[in-house]
Amino acid sequence: MLQWRLFFFVAVISGLATVSTQAQSLGVSKEGEGGGMVPEKRQEPPSLKDFFESFGYLITNEFRQLIGIETTAEPRWDSIKSPRDSTMTFIEGMNAILYEGSDNLKRVNQTLPSGYTATDSETLALKAVFDRLGEISPIELPGQSTSQRSNISKFELFPYGVDHAWIWQKLGKAPDGSIVLQREAGGDEWRFTEQTLQKAPALLESMLSIPPVYQTQNKDALARRVLYPMFDRTPWWGWLILAVAIGLACVVGLVTRKQIIILGNRMEGKTKPIIGAIIRSIGTSVAIILGTLVFIVGGAFIELSPMLAQLHWDFIKVVLVIAVIWVFFGVSDLVGTLVRGRLTGKGNEYSKMTVTIIQRVVHTFVFVLLAIFILENLLSFNVGALIAGLGIIGLALSLAGKETAQNLFGAVSIFINRPFVVGDWISYKGQIGEVDDVRMQSTHIRLLSGEMLVVPNMQFVSNEVENLGMRQYLRREMNISLPYGIPPDKVERAIAVLDEILRSDEVVQEGKCDLERRPPVISFSDYGDYYLNIKVYYWYFIEDGGEAIQRNSERGWFSYLEHCTLVNRAILQAFDENDIEFAFPTQTIELEKKNDNGNEDES
Repeated sequence: MLQWRLFFFVAVISGLATVSTQAQSLGVSKEGEGGGMVPEKRQEPPSLKDFFESFGYLITNEFRQLIGIETTAEPRWDSIKSPRDSTMTFIEGMNAILYEGSDNLKRVNQTLPSGYTATDSETLALKAVFDRLGEISPIELPGQSTSQRSNISKFELFPYGVDHAWIWQKLGKAPDGSIVLQREAGGDEWRFTEQTLQKAPALLESMLSIPPVYQTQNKDALARRVLYPMFDRTPWWGWLILAVAIGLACVVGLVTRKQIIILGNRMEGKTKPIIGAIIRSIGTSVAIILGTLVFIVGGAFIELSPMLAQLHWDFIKVVLVIAVIWVFFGVSDLVGTLVRGRLTGKGNEYSKMTVTIIQRVVHTFVFVLLAIFILENLLSFNVGALIAGLGIIGLALSLAGKETAQNLFGAVSIFINRPFVVGDWISYKGQIGEVDDVRMQSTHIRLLSGEMLVVPNMQFVSNEVENLGMRQYLRREMNISLPYGIPPDKVERAIAVLDEILRSDEVVQEGKCDLERRPPVISFSDYGDYYLNIKVYYWYFIEDGGEAIQRNSERGWFSYLEHCTLVNRAILQAFDENDIEFAFPTQTIELEKKNDNGNEDES
């Protein structure tokens, strides 16, 4: 089920990101007062923050209405009594028209000279210039009382009315135009001059190198225009079809993948392993594609706004790209399997582990490329800015990921120093097990008792590990205890019997013993508390010649235990035939009888 979890996770992430990048397709297309049509495509897209704030306003207002609290609109600028009023009315009104779908064009038209409306290209160019000037504080502009007291009739807002030094530094020259407001003769109404509107396109052209700062009204209108068509215009049976389609898509995907894997196994069973492996490698991708097609058909009955319609198809593109990448993953697994099986023969475990590590690195690299491709091309994310943003929290990530980096270094150390490979038997902190897998963060060891021991890779850099798979032989040390009181000739006989057993054909053949290089050593070593000790050493070799290691052999610890049983049985039988007893713990107790006078009774 991991594939499907990844599938829906990427879909959700892509959906959230697309909201911020595709919102420019939100159409307003409404005819307002003063004539003209608002362009079908907005001039500037809202940000992800704008949409979520708008969605927050929507949820809050709906909840307040649900519990009976009256929702009142916040005060807005809607006046031309001063340069401050006219400027803020123009900016806020254009934001409402472009970003919230308002059709109240009269609010903006009152700030414009005769003959111009909010939908004209000159007006949109002037709005784009304001976006490049950044946020303008009303305090910086003269209000109604200041205008009347100073008796001014014209106010140059740009370039001299706001901080403009940075604009000269950015452009390297003076902008081609200005923004001027003029008071109507004999009245107190302020409007932009006709010359300002005429030169607005040229002024915008000279300032295109300055990135805009969008000033939006984060109300619930944006969220309503994006979400409400889907609920208002979609019939109930459309939602039912979509729900059935989602469930059917999952079922079709799972069944398709299962059947393709069964077909691949069947082909492999017919002595066509390559074809079977290829069929299995494309099973997940085919399942994703078929499930997506079912989802497309089911979603065709849902009425979507332009933004969500674009989001819908971007979601489809993301899923199809994932399906293609999954094919690549399957093919790389197939190639890795063929390389391990054909190019690396028996005894070349390091090459096999190298192929596995390279395969995992390639998977990680392709996954990163997939993420960058989706962010850059499908979601229009600025990956460079995203990486720069991550650099700000680099210190926190480095501290939090210290152990992760150490374990990654441990994996590299295992690969370079080669203390063990997959399949080796090792002893780590007194526990013996077989190395099951070496991953980028940890090594998995299957213990003799059956448990899986997961050890962080860094532990193998700072701790000792015994590689039992590298041993060429096992030396056994035995202590044969004889009782006190045994005649000396029987001690010599016991030594001779032990030497005879360890040099016998059966023991030598089963143990692949090399009597010339490693003959058995038998000695009357010491006197114990209750026994005479005979110490015995002999060697059990993995293969003939003593050069092969346990890693490359079927022989190992369990075959060694079988050989121990053979030797022990032979010793037991030979000692019984020669009437040689084994010592066991004994204790002698002497009893003395005393007479009535307290003296020992001599009788």
